[in-house]
Amino acid sequence: MRRALVILLVLAAAGCAGPPPIQPPIQPPLGAAERAAATDWSTAETVTVTMEEFDFAPSELTLRAGRPVRLRIVNGGSRAHDWTSAGFFRAVALRQGDPVSAQVLQAGGSIEVPAGQAREVLLLPLLPGSHDVICAKPLHATLGMAGRVTISP
Repeated sequence: MRRALVILLVLAAAGCAGPPPIQPPIQPPLGAAERAAATDWSTAETVTVTMEEFDFAPSELTLRAGRPVRLRIVNGGSRAHDWTSAGFFRAVALRQGDPVSAQVLQAGGSIEVPAGQAREVLLLPLLPGSHDVICAKPLHATLGMAGRVTISP
């Protein structure tokens, strides 16, 4: 009961926080468009992340550089959530001509998913490294919607 009250108070406060700041569009790595154009997307491994109030499952991903991925983000929650990582999306090539890819770049590295829906983006990890991932909605990361994605060599 106490936990439910705390969550209710936090959500009420989050509603007063206003919209998140606008992020600048993402610039892919040098040569990303050429790498994406040469990729056989039919070999992409599907990696699914499920979002719920206030959790990513799994919260940690490891992807291999040079291996195409179909990243499927499923929102099993009752409100809109996002999977946001500007650093990660600066380290990958996105499939050209895909409307979700264009939205990710314009949104500064964020995949917005309405409640009960899913979004997919085809990507090619390029630059090894680790990147934080959050839900950028007010206080969602603080309440547990945070994780990490690593691109291994």
